[in-house]
Amino acid sequence: MIEPPPAPGAGGTPGPDAYRGMPPTVWAPPAPQLIRSARMLIVGYQADPEALAEVLPPGLTPHSNNLVQMNMYEVAAEQTSGFGAFSLTYLTVEIEGHDSLAAEGAMPIPGRFFAYYWNSSARVIAYARESAGIPAQYGTRRGTVDDGVLTSVLTVDGADVITARATVTDNPLGTLGGHLNYYAHRQIPRPEGRRAALSELIELPLPFVVDLYEATVDEISFDFPEGHPAARLAPLAPLSTPSVMWADVTFTYSMGRVIRDYLAEG
Repeated sequence: MIEPPPAPGAGGTPGPDAYRGMPPTVWAPPAPQLIRSARMLIVGYQADPEALAEVLPPGLTPHSNNLVQMNMYEVAAEQTSGFGAFSLTYLTVEIEGHDSLAAEGAMPIPGRFFAYYWNSSARVIAYARESAGIPAQYGTRRGTVDDGVLTSVLTVDGADVITARATVTDNPLGTLGGHLNYYAHRQIPRPEGRRAALSELIELPLPFVVDLYEATVDEISFDFPEGHPAARLAPLAPLSTPSVMWADVTFTYSMGRVIRDYLAEG
C-alpha cells in the first residue's frame, strides 16, 4: 500500500520531504504552449473493453463506444511556441461523463485519458510529465506519403511497434473548432521509493482549430515485444475505425488542473 507523504512543516511551509518538482536537468518552457498547423493522423479504433478499463485510474470509466484515439504527427521548431521540433504518438482511452464541445457547442466529444505517450524530445517529455502528468516516454514517429498512401510508424527502442497505413488526400472537408478534455494520472514517487509524493487526476482543457482533409485508414498493426502492456490496446479484428481525422491542427498544450487528489482521499 502506498503511504501518503508527511505533512507540511509548521506554519504551512513545506516539510523536508515535500515534493518540489522535477530536477532541472532538462529545460522545459512554461505552460501553456502552442502548436500551429500540425498535420496529424488521428484514428479512433475499437479495442478490448476490459483492456480499456484496466488502464484507467479510479473515477474514470471507458466510454460505451470502446474507442482508443491514436494520434501520430511531427512538427518543425517554427510550428511551436517553445517546444522546438518533435515527433509524437499517443494512445488515449475515450471516457464517460467528461464530454467537451466543438462546432460552436453543437458537437459533443468524449473526454480522453492518456494511456501511453511517446515523444522524440526530452524537452517535451519533461514538460508533459511535470506540467500535465502525462506518462511520456521516448519514441520517434516517422510518416511518409507515396502515391496517396500514408505510412505512419512509431519506433521505440529501435523497433517499429505501431504502423498505420491510410489513404490520404488534400481534398478539404472544412474547418472545425472547439475544445477537447484530456485527462492524466499524475503519479510521482518519493525519491527513496515505497511512497507516492503525488497521485492526482489532472484535467487538460485543450482548445483547437482543425482544417480537415479526406482520408481512410486501411491498416493498423501493433508489434510490441511480448508482454508489453501497450499491446493490450491493439485494435480488435476486424479493424473498426469509426473516426478518422487527417488534418492540420492548431492547439495548446494547456495548463492542467487537479480535479482529484488520491492521496488526500486516503
